[in-house]
Amino acid sequence: MRILVLSDTHIPTRSQQIPSSLRQLVESQPDLIVHAGDLVSEESLQQLQQYATVRAVAGNMDPSDLRWQLPAERTITCDGYNIGVIHGDGLGPPDRRDAELVRRFPESDIVVVGHTHVSRLVVHDGTYLFNPGSATDPRGSSMPTVGWIETGPAGIQMAIHRLAAES
Repeated sequence: MRILVLSDTHIPTRSQQIPSSLRQLVESQPDLIVHAGDLVSEESLQQLQQYATVRAVAGNMDPSDLRWQLPAERTITCDGYNIGVIHGDGLGPPDRRDAELVRRFPESDIVVVGHTHVSRLVVHDGTYLFNPGSATDPRGSSMPTVGWIETGPAGIQMAIHRLAAES
């Protein structure tokens, strides 16, 4: 299963529309899109849903209509792997966030988290912690990023994918 992992897209506040480099990825027909919050408009959620099933959580910048529709956290099962998803605001001090994510999702193989706009892929106590960064408002790096997760009989593969900068 090919899963496109997004967070902090902030459309239309940080970008008026889905950037063309991201549009190419959603048009590549992922099996699932996971969004870790801060879509900031129902329209951007609907645009993503045109390309694939979307499993999203609410972020701290999402308006109330989205926060009513989306859970604060969720767990998705793909090919027998559990993927926890949370936006990540309010997790406590930076030096304790990894442990808190593992504690909140004890049955998850992967925890997708956003909020920082900084891509990150680490293992903490046997759980992959995956922040795809931001496709529209990167911080701490020069390029916008998204993530890919592939699950199947061979296991889990994950990657951070840098997008071309919009001109």
